[in-house]
Amino acid sequence: MIPFLICKQLIASIFGQSLLRAQLMALAALMAILAFAGPLWAQEALKESPAISYQLSIEGVETGLKNQLTGLSVLNREKGAPPRSYGALRTRIERDMKSFQKALRSWGYYNATLADQIDSSQSPVKIAIIIFPGPLYKISDISLNFIGATPDESLKQKLFAEMSLKPGDPARAAAIVNGEDHIAKALPMNGHPLAQKATRRVVIDHASTSAAITYRFESGPEVHYGSVLYEGLTSVDEEYLDRLVPWKPGEPYDQASINRFRQALVSSRLFGSVRINFKDPAKDLRQQEGPISPPLEINLVETNHRTLAIGAGFTTTEGFGGDLSWEHRNLFGSQERLTLNARIAEIEQSLIADFQKPHFLRHDQYLTARLGAIREDTDAFDSLELNARLGLDRAIGRYWRLGVGTEIGFTDVEEIDSRRTFLLTSLPLTASFDQRDSILDATQGVHARLAIAPHLAEQDGLFSFYKMEFDVSSYLALDQQKNYILAGRLALGSIVGAETDRLPANRRFFAGGGGSVRGFGFQDVGPLNVEGDPLGGRSKFEASVEARVKISKNIGIVPFVDVGEVTTSTTPQFEDLRWGAGIGFRYHTSFAPVRIDLATPINRRPGDNRIQLYISLGQSF
Repeated sequence: MIPFLICKQLIASIFGQSLLRAQLMALAALMAILAFAGPLWAQEALKESPAISYQLSIEGVETGLKNQLTGLSVLNREKGAPPRSYGALRTRIERDMKSFQKALRSWGYYNATLADQIDSSQSPVKIAIIIFPGPLYKISDISLNFIGATPDESLKQKLFAEMSLKPGDPARAAAIVNGEDHIAKALPMNGHPLAQKATRRVVIDHASTSAAITYRFESGPEVHYGSVLYEGLTSVDEEYLDRLVPWKPGEPYDQASINRFRQALVSSRLFGSVRINFKDPAKDLRQQEGPISPPLEINLVETNHRTLAIGAGFTTTEGFGGDLSWEHRNLFGSQERLTLNARIAEIEQSLIADFQKPHFLRHDQYLTARLGAIREDTDAFDSLELNARLGLDRAIGRYWRLGVGTEIGFTDVEEIDSRRTFLLTSLPLTASFDQRDSILDATQGVHARLAIAPHLAEQDGLFSFYKMEFDVSSYLALDQQKNYILAGRLALGSIVGAETDRLPANRRFFAGGGGSVRGFGFQDVGPLNVEGDPLGGRSKFEASVEARVKISKNIGIVPFVDVGEVTTSTTPQFEDLRWGAGIGFRYHTSFAPVRIDLATPINRRPGDNRIQLYISLGQSF
């Protein structure tokens, strides 16, 4: 400011005031032009400056670690939008160096150093981030401290085992946090449901390249099971629920038992809401001296126990068919289930009543009963059957189920050249393994079933035979979203002890149709009589492979291939296989997919239709 005033006075003294005013106005105009044009020139220069393309390399670490760092890199993530200045490029590099350093520490490299190199003489610019990771720090010691009641030494050792983290392991942040989470989950499994995390401390020793970990928990009092109180029951018997409780009063609290009880209540389909909590507030219970036995309160909301359902389907060989069913899931107040099902179709009319009483005589054992009247009118035979069955099913673990029963039936069977009446008794034995995630639309898992049924029959004298069936289906999701499913099925059957023509026609094996070998008519795979009608046989082989592809949320396509054989021998011969192939369409609903399959026989016989259509609810298997 002072030099400007001196200049002003000097000009005024030499040239006078008028000249001074003119020069000052010119100077002000020049400054205004520069002030306005400067940003425009800067913007134009920025527009004209080329983007700095670059290539990034991360050096000094093994491939697995390099891939993880690449996933964190800003340089890698934003390389599609290269910067327009080296200053902006330097900012990206510094952000990567900072995030890499943090990541290396979390992976156990607490003394890593990083450097960068930029080679701007090449195009694209070469950027190298060089990492000197240093030693991988190991866990030297793990301490477990408690605020309040201290669990005994045996429980502490059990908690250490649950943690699956031990001295000598890499001191990685994720493993250290997971170790704390494992303890937090294990304490409620071992009598301390009120335990809480307190603090976690990790001390790094650079001299020994190690880390010492201290976990602290508020253990809360030791808890044993007390009384069980139910809220919200209206029609379900309280004594029945008591039989489902998987613990005894006085036993140490175990969260796993609570979870099993909750799952049993939910899977019963009797309740829409299940909440299990201590009756008293947790903060009050934590203040008490252990061991304590506080009452558990089970809050329940019952659902409607009755269901009416209607179903329908169509195939070109079986025609139209419809089902009407009514189900009561709490008939006598203890989850007894009665299902009445009526089916009316062109080839079958039936009325079947099924009854199931769960937890009969022991937990996970079911008493089952069935009464049925079935009329069939097929190309192979006409029949009328009345039967009754009584059995026991037992669940073994999560996936296995065993069954034994006794069945008696009266059946009148008419074939093309005969009409016979049979009195049948059998002892069906079954074993099944079911790991599917859904019955109607499985995307993963395996389902297998073996059935053996010795029969004693009376028709112009006594005779016996054994009917054996095995079927297995498998499902594999090819992607995480489960839009691509590969599904396969295999079925085998054999009857020994009697010739084919001695057997009741409705006990023989048949193949062909929507749930068997698609492309062929219902029961049309296998031996035929002179009229072209199926005769059935004593052995069966079926196999199917299909790819279930979702092309949108609700729409899917399913290309498939089926093969099958029925013979009069007791074992499959694989000499007269019938192949079918086609394409299916699926409309996925919240309940189950609607299935439409179009199929054609590959090795078509004279008289076989070229196209078969199948419409139903649920996948083909």
